[in-house]
Parts: sequence; C-alpha cells; structure tokens
Amino acid sequence: MSTQKKDLIKTCLFIASFGLSATVFGGYSLNPLVTILDISKKQTSAEVVVKFEGEVKTPVAVELKVMGREVSLDGKKVLFLEDKSAEHFIVYPAQIVLMPGDIQRVQIKWVGDSIPSKEMSYGLIAGETPMKIGDEEDKRGKVEARLLIRTRYEAAIILRPANVKPNVTVESTASKTDSLGKPRLLLTLHNKGTGLQKLAGMKLRIAPISKEGKTMSTKSITYSPQLSKEQTNHSIFPGFYRAIDLPWPSGIPVGPVNAVVDFSK
Repeated sequence: MSTQKKDLIKTCLFIASFGLSATVFGGYSLNPLVTILDISKKQTSAEVVVKFEGEVKTPVAVELKVMGREVSLDGKKVLFLEDKSAEHFIVYPAQIVLMPGDIQRVQIKWVGDSIPSKEMSYGLIAGETPMKIGDEEDKRGKVEARLLIRTRYEAAIILRPANVKPNVTVESTASKTDSLGKPRLLLTLHNKGTGLQKLAGMKLRIAPISKEGKTMSTKSITYSPQLSKEQTNHSIFPGFYRAIDLPWPSGIPVGPVNAVVDFSK
C-alpha cells in the first residue's frame, strides 16, 4: 500500500490581468508520505516533517488535515473523503507558516475511542493556503499577471492493530476483448481478512470450466502474472475490492474459468 512522491499535485492558478511580470512562490516538502501507527505496540502517535524548499524568500502557509481514504476499484486513483475521520486524530500544529530555511515537526496522534479490528487507512493532506504578506498588494505599482503555484501533498496514515492478516479471494472472473482483438482476463479480488495485502508477487491458478459447469482441475495452470507498477502501487485494505485486467493466460481456452489467487512466498 503504498503512497509515493507522485502523489504530489501542483495546481496552477492563473489570475488574468494585463502586464508582463509574474510572481513565483517558494515551496515545501512533507516527509514521510506513509505513517504507520502500530497500536498493537501502543504506538499511537508519530511525527511528520514539513520543510521549506526553494530559493524564493517568500513565506509559505500550510494546513494539514486528516480525511477518509479509499482506492478506486481499478487501483488507479486514491479518493479522499470528507467524513468523520478527522475526529479520530489530533494534528498539531495543523496550521503553520514556514519562513525560508524553516523545518516544522507536526505530531499526528490517534485518539479513537476503540481499537479497530482491522488495518485501516486514512489520508493526511497538506495543502498550501493563500497568504498576504503585509501591504504587498497596496505597494504593487502596476497591474501584472501573477502565477500562483500551490503545492498539495496526499500522504497516508495506516492504523495497525494486533494480529492482522489478509485473506484475498477471487470474487469473480470475466473475459473481454481489447482494441486489438486480443482476449483479456478480468479478475475481481476481495480482501476478506483483517490486514492489507500488497499485490506484488501475486500468483494465480486458472482452470477452465466445462459445459457442465465443472472445474477442470487437471487442465489448470499456475503462473505469476506480470503486473504493472500502476497495478501494484496500492495495497488492498480489508473489506475492499480490486479489479485486475490481465492478458488471457496461455494454454487456457477463452471462456468461463475458475481462478484462485495466492500471495504466499
């Protein structure tokens, strides 16, 4: 499961006006991007570090908050939800102003009422907020175009109780044809366990199903599909599903199949 540097989103906001000059703002970094709170070992708090970056001598205002976090069914997008997740955490300080060269340590503390029975994931969002420095606007002598670059980090907090274990099964299988006319195998996985499951190292056992609806085990094949980085980028958390699109396995006739997934090393 993991969340990485590419989660950094830079949104450019152009303010239309007349003129040829522009103002560029400094930036900041957030580390780590994945924080694990192992509450089975009574670890209920951790720190993240927010650091001023860049050579521009302009202060940066940053706000941090906790949100609900889910991964889309295809595993390509991380969704952040405006729910009650923030009630389970204290973020201090939640609002900071970084001067050039500053480093700020921010404490993330879990304050939930009861220990969950399964591993859970939350989003830690750090976003740059607009900031007016003194009478900067009043001193501006001419109308100009300004480029505001606001940085947003999407990190993750993992809450890990004791004795968690994943249990991923194949919920369904289907076939389709891609744009080149080649057959594809569509799997839907379901994590019925209590711990997260990384998809790297996944093995499959595929067996055709006869016209009578019986699994033809003697004609099954076992192989490790070549998953893309995009497919393995995010783990499957307990209770969630993941759709996997693969080339049709060689040696298996296109049609109904039985699939078993295995992550043992």
